[in-house]
Amino acid sequence: MESSSIKEKTIEEVATGERKFLHDISNKLVVAEGMGSFLSKALESNSSISDKEKQRMQKILTSVRAMAEMVKSRRDTLISLHKELT
Repeated sequence: MESSSIKEKTIEEVATGERKFLHDISNKLVVAEGMGSFLSKALESNSSISDKEKQRMQKILTSVRAMAEMVKSRRDTLISLHKELT
């Protein structure tokens, strides 16, 4: 009986650790998205920057936003799992 509660606690600790890790990554992605948006606006108003470079910046922002969404989805999954375990 005791080993079962140890396993449950370990799973809960792992889930909590992963949620914290994902939260920290999410914070960095928010900064990257904000700075990328700022740079994108600056590039748009700069006529010496080629359209190809502007498109590359948009691809960066699209990727950062997709990663942020993936992290959010994983955190939501972990929150649901945590609720099921408790």
